[in-house]
Amino acid sequence: MTEKDQHLIDDFKLNIRRLINSLEESRSELEKFREMNKELEANVISANERFEELRGRYENLKVAKALAEGDPDNQAAKQKITKLIREVDKCIALLNH
Repeated sequence: MTEKDQHLIDDFKLNIRRLINSLEESRSELEKFREMNKELEANVISANERFEELRGRYENLKVAKALAEGDPDNQAAKQKITKLIREVDKCIALLNH
């Protein structure tokens, strides 16, 4: 084997080591990104749950405000709700006997 051949083999080995190191770094970086992705997905799920909770509260506040304003249409709605509550109370009373 000539000196030139040995030099080529050494360069080849060096390049292989560099590629292996680069691969290991890429794998490490990929794992970090996967962990970040998991955290971000958990944050999105949490934010969506909070959003749905707040949306429900907002809808409840809209209904409460509409019923509290005293609009004639709201009065009719209040009367219907009161009537339904009385009917439910009667049903409960019948079930308890």
